[in-house]
Amino acid sequence: MTQSMESIRNYLGYGGTDHRQRTLDEALGWDDAMLESTHDFVQWWFPLAEPSAFSHHAPMASLSEFEILGNDERVRVGVERAMHRMLRFYGLRLNASGVIEKTDQWDVRSRNWACRHTHNDLRLTRMLKSLSLLGQRAHARVLLAALEQIVNEERASSEATPLRFWREALL
Repeated sequence: MTQSMESIRNYLGYGGTDHRQRTLDEALGWDDAMLESTHDFVQWWFPLAEPSAFSHHAPMASLSEFEILGNDERVRVGVERAMHRMLRFYGLRLNASGVIEKTDQWDVRSRNWACRHTHNDLRLTRMLKSLSLLGQRAHARVLLAALEQIVNEERASSEATPLRFWREALL
C-alpha cells in the first residue's frame, strides 16, 4: 500500500487526518459557508488518480489501489457520508428510492452554482470521477442524471459546457 493510498484509506475510513490535521468528521460538520470558502477539502473527500491542479497536498491512488479502496467498507461509508454532505451543500438529497432530488433548501443553496458556471462545476466533476473510482458508480450515475436535469432547467445553453465533463467523468 502506497503512502498516498494509506492516507486516503485512513482519512475516509479510519479517523485519519488530511494535510491540515483535519478529520473527515470535523470537515463534514462544517457549515455551508465554510464548505464554499474552503478549497482544499474536496480533494480528500473525493480523491482521484491524477494530481490536483489546485492542491499539491491532494492524495492520489492508482486505479488498482482505487479498486482496493472501493472494496473497503469503511472507506465506502466515508465517501458516502461525504457525498451526502455535498448533496446537502448543493440543495439536493438522495431519496429512499435512490433518486437525487431537490430539498427545501434548493432555492438558497442553488444560487451559487445551478444557474451558472462556478468552481462548484469542478467539484462536481471530481465527485463523479471519484465516486466511480471508489466503487460508487451507481451513485455517480444518479448524480449525473440529476445534474443533466438541473442544467437543462436552470442554465442557458451557453452555460451547459460542464455537462460534457460530467459525462466524461463516468466513462
